Amino acid sequence: MYFCVICRLLPMKKILFNNITVIDENSTFHRQKTNILIANGDIAAIGSSVEAGDAEVVAAEGLMVSPGWVDMRSLSGQPGYEHRETLQSLAAVAAAGGFTDVALMPNTNPVMQTADAMAAVKNFRSEFPVAFHPIAAASVDAKGEEMSELLDLHHAGAVAFSDGIYTTYKTSLIIKILLYIKQFDGLFINAPNEKSLAEYGQMHEGVQSTLLGLKGIPHLAEEMGIRQLLQLLNYTGGKLHFSCISSAEGVNLVRQAKAQGFAVTADVASYHLAFTDEDLHSFDTNLKVMPPLRTVADRTALIEGLADGTIDALVANHLPLDTEAKALEFDLADFGMINLQTSFAVANTFGKFSPEKTVELLAVNPRRILGLPANTIQPNAPAHLTIFHPSEAWTFDPSTNRSLSANSPFFGQTFIGRVYGTIRDGKWYQ
Repeated sequence: MYFCVICRLLPMKKILFNNITVIDENSTFHRQKTNILIANGDIAAIGSSVEAGDAEVVAAEGLMVSPGWVDMRSLSGQPGYEHRETLQSLAAVAAAGGFTDVALMPNTNPVMQTADAMAAVKNFRSEFPVAFHPIAAASVDAKGEEMSELLDLHHAGAVAFSDGIYTTYKTSLIIKILLYIKQFDGLFINAPNEKSLAEYGQMHEGVQSTLLGLKGIPHLAEEMGIRQLLQLLNYTGGKLHFSCISSAEGVNLVRQAKAQGFAVTADVASYHLAFTDEDLHSFDTNLKVMPPLRTVADRTALIEGLADGTIDALVANHLPLDTEAKALEFDLADFGMINLQTSFAVANTFGKFSPEKTVELLAVNPRRILGLPANTIQPNAPAHLTIFHPSEAWTFDPSTNRSLSANSPFFGQTFIGRVYGTIRDGKWYQ
């Protein structure tokens, strides 16, 4: 087993990383192989001559350290669906996946749309070095009809506004949201889609859907969704984040919007780099996701869009589901997979990005988009760090899975790129 839960409060013991490579383009130590001493939750010293006789020494060839990674799109089952995932289990999953910060979608029961719900997420503490950041429901009960109390939710600590796993379609509501959050420079997150084209769809519309006899969801649904949202943004101004882009034309539309000066950002679910619609021949319901897995050409375009900066971030789109929601005929199963623990490994294995690009997509850009404090590796800075080995192999299986749910298509998959540990708020997970 690669992952063992060992949580320590750093004030009780110092940690010295020997000959570790810093990946942080904002640090003067970027790309240097050096020693880093962690004490009392801070980076106490950095340098090749740094030593500490009373510290636990970590020395493993090939280790790298970066600012702590941030996931922008995960779902907890708490409250309402604790049998699928609790905040405690999600913290374990995040730490094992290398994430020190996780933005939570609002689709709990009840929906995250009150100040008390924001506080419950922000103030949650566990032994794991992970902080949660609430994304508040943009509409009441995430139903896409009436606007939530956005200003109150902003003051209560919401980092963004979204209906989460549901696309917000109603144009008058979107206009109202975008205009309202401009008052405080807020961010609206939406997964672009055209409802009437996607309704009752089970997978990407194409040759494979025809062969498998399943109703398809065409590229056009995403493309029309993007075009409409851009038109509304042009009318209102404000900031808009496209979540889970899945098609080549979607990437092109985001690229054009940025070139035209739109205040837009975008992300891709990392598992879209690993699979295509051709993998659905087995009818594995763990591959039933929204937006759907698309073609080889789309996957190539997503990787290119991430590489050239068109797409700003990678997300896990972690959606835990119980057996009853997945052990069904394909057309009856729910959409979604767990992926927070495997998100980095998936992207590293199938995207083959440089360590710098990986850190940009998982740490730097998500912080910027969500307005979280910048994090850099310098002496006296807080130790919010991810330690990883970009070329070490490991296998994900039920014994290494930290989620309460098991709806993953990656069991038995050998990945290249292993998380060694995470540090945050004086806690060390290895």
